[in-house]
Amino acid sequence: MRVAEPVPADDGLTSLLRRFELPLLQYATRILVDRDRARDVVQETFVKLQRQRHRQQDQAPAKWLFTVCRNRALDIGRKQSA
Repeated sequence: MRVAEPVPADDGLTSLLRRFELPLLQYATRILVDRDRARDVVQETFVKLQRQRHRQQDQAPAKWLFTVCRNRALDIGRKQSA
């Protein structure tokens, strides 16, 4: 059983970016196929983390990041299909 990791303070955003940028990009690219749109999704994911960091203290950052990334990628995918 994994223990939830709190979102690190100030400097922690950089370490989260280094740790999760590539896995999130690969994940979003699998959903969208378009790597440029996937990059946008990853960027939006980290912007959202920065804005909502105070709310994420009790959640595991990996779970939160992948959920936000997936939801945004699916939203964009639906808009592309329409």
